[in-house]
Amino acid sequence: MWNETVELAIYFALWYWGNTYYNIYNKKAMNLLGGSKGGLVWTVSSAQLFVGILWVIPLWILGIRTSPKMTAENWKQMAPIGLWAAGAHGGSVISLGAAAVSFAQILKACEPVFSAANEAILLGKVQAWPVYAALLPIIGGVALASVKELSFSWLSVISAMIANQCAALKGVQGKDIMKQPWVKAMGPANQYGVVNMLAFLWTLPIVFAVEGPKAMESWENAMRKGSKKEDVLKNVVFSGLTFYLYNEVSFLCLGKVTPITHSVANTLKRVVVLVVSCIVFNTPVSRESIIGSTIAILGTLLYSLAKQKFGGGH
Repeated sequence: MWNETVELAIYFALWYWGNTYYNIYNKKAMNLLGGSKGGLVWTVSSAQLFVGILWVIPLWILGIRTSPKMTAENWKQMAPIGLWAAGAHGGSVISLGAAAVSFAQILKACEPVFSAANEAILLGKVQAWPVYAALLPIIGGVALASVKELSFSWLSVISAMIANQCAALKGVQGKDIMKQPWVKAMGPANQYGVVNMLAFLWTLPIVFAVEGPKAMESWENAMRKGSKKEDVLKNVVFSGLTFYLYNEVSFLCLGKVTPITHSVANTLKRVVVLVVSCIVFNTPVSRESIIGSTIAILGTLLYSLAKQKFGGGH
């Protein structure tokens, strides 16, 4: 029992640490490359996913972790999850690059709204009214926080909403697949490793089509403005590593605690990221943003609690 408690504490600590530092390193990398308008957003997103591949494949090759046994059909079944994971990650990177980390995190708090809507529309899964009622403070809180947000950006808003929709689709389409015996046999860590690889492959066409022709020009512009190559590479690599680790640890946590505990921990994690990012980047925050973000984050917690109690749909 003691060993399990210590193990779980380590997982939660790594989850929080990884998520917080991912946001910091990612924002620094984007700032050095001119933000979301610098022309290398999808390149950074793809590079971060590739760092995760460089982390997990040696574990499989060296036998430190049992490699997943998958057929071509299995990869085909997992492909849509990878597509939505790529969209969720890319949208988040764009949103984080276009505004303050704190504002992007507030926008990401809207994800339950998209999840509820997609479940109802695509699966016909209608929740009890208290579940939907819990969405109101999320919507209202985000709206209030946006009113006088000093770093407000429509690009950040739109990108975050796209990321939320992709995350919701990933959850909806992934539910049935994740229940299959061959997926369960892989374990949480390998499940995420496979999704990360697929997400990377999905981003490559976007990188070449959208940014490829002007990638070198965008890079040289960033260097002319004073950015150093080693600083960019360091922050991209560290953001990719922390992104992979915190997502993998999140999967491991979910396998060891109840969904409600995981939801509460995820809510608290968002608070930690908000506070730390404001301190690190010295982000000015209006009173409306503080009140709105508090309401929105509490709303996500209420939604998780309501869904746990009244979930199941009808």
